[in-house]
Amino acid sequence: MRIVFSIIFACLIVALLYCSTVANRSTKSIGKSVRLLLLALIPPLVGNLILVASTNQTLSTVGFYVYFIGMDVTMLGLLRFTEEYCFISAPKALRIAVGALILLDMLQLLANIFTGHAFGVEEIMAYGAPYFRLIPYAGQTFHRILDYAIIAAVIIIFFVKVIRSPRISSERYSVILICIIITTIWETVYIFSRTPVDRSMIGFGVFGLLVFYFSLYYHPFRLLDRMLVTAASEIPDALFFFDMDGNCLWANKRAVSLVGIDESHYEVAASRLDALFGDSGESESRWAGEHIIGDGEAMRSYVATQRMVTDNKNRPIGSFLTVRDNSDEQKTLKREIYNATHDSLTGVYNRAGYDLLMSHLDLDSTLMILIDGDNFKLINDEHGHEAGDRALQKIAHAIERSFRSDDRICRYGGDEFIVLVSHVTPSQSEHIRARIHSINDELANTDDGLPPTSISAGCAFGSEASNGTELFEHADRALYEAKRGGRRDVAFYSTD
Repeated sequence: MRIVFSIIFACLIVALLYCSTVANRSTKSIGKSVRLLLLALIPPLVGNLILVASTNQTLSTVGFYVYFIGMDVTMLGLLRFTEEYCFISAPKALRIAVGALILLDMLQLLANIFTGHAFGVEEIMAYGAPYFRLIPYAGQTFHRILDYAIIAAVIIIFFVKVIRSPRISSERYSVILICIIITTIWETVYIFSRTPVDRSMIGFGVFGLLVFYFSLYYHPFRLLDRMLVTAASEIPDALFFFDMDGNCLWANKRAVSLVGIDESHYEVAASRLDALFGDSGESESRWAGEHIIGDGEAMRSYVATQRMVTDNKNRPIGSFLTVRDNSDEQKTLKREIYNATHDSLTGVYNRAGYDLLMSHLDLDSTLMILIDGDNFKLINDEHGHEAGDRALQKIAHAIERSFRSDDRICRYGGDEFIVLVSHVTPSQSEHIRARIHSINDELANTDDGLPPTSISAGCAFGSEASNGTELFEHADRALYEAKRGGRRDVAFYSTD
């Protein structure tokens, strides 16, 4: 697949070189600016070609420098083209200021060679071979802000020209404006998705070719429709267009796949979306929002955004819906949250998880059990740390089996565990005591090759505490009393 991308980038570079030569020979006044823009687009494409083809860190880093500095050169070419194409002339002071900022950005990017402040690289596997992905730092953030600010200014200029120009003239501005917006969105999606291989650079190359064609060979209506359909068909999000009655007029490939229809049956798309996401009943945002479908590994998460479309007199003429599949992001987030709040050895909540549980605790219906291993240090000293780890796992699993699934078990630290038992009252104290004794009976069994061990427990009811800290203190005092009574004991906090 990387060979395919390399061929695509190489073909785009050759095409841009050829078109720049043709533009240079053009008799139109815009020809020179088009040529400069096309040439400016080549360095970032070359940088990405290096990144795609390289499996070497040094060469990939060079590719990033060529890419980033090339993007700065592209911004200069884009500004020059915008001035010529839109018949505007920026104040000299503004030109100098923007040029100075771009030069500053180039210098700070080059300074990264010595300071490492702008970006780094990390090795991942992509399409069966090493690929070096960007790790952005502060300097890269400055670079992105500057380039996006320039693109935003260009978009505003073209947008103003579209709304202020007669229709016969506004069409040519609309074409370029849409090209810039689509390319920018594509690049933004790539940045946030962090997928290997910057496919959005294909969009930059195509953008240059479209600028060449529309600037020098202007035929707007037919080409605009074809370009929008092609671009919309390839974007990673599902895209639906509806009329004012909610009938689907068109859907891209991802949308067709999402609702399970073919391209000749757009009319059933709305009912399929209702079945998939449910109808919110709001006509202007019928399916908007985040939708979770299924659970576990089969879980899919979608973010749907619906917006109205208006004509040139601000009259609603329909709407479009974008649906982004962010299942991988959600699963990654859940894994990160789980790893941050659970103990890697025993699988129960860790100290951070305990703090999180306590922040949402219903004190009045909760019993806290503070558990401590009896003479647990002897296991580590006499049998080794591996046996100690296995003993901790045995304790955690024994506690899990002795309590309900909605009771929360935490490893507070070392051989200390906390059980937060929900919906329990002091009348059930003897039942709790029996559970602790059954855990000790299980821990005394040596069939698994581990030395016998035992626990002591201090219990405190949340109804007798004013907050989580006080509840812990009560359980700690009860544990102290249990330890005083000898091993394998259970004590309940009492104010008497």
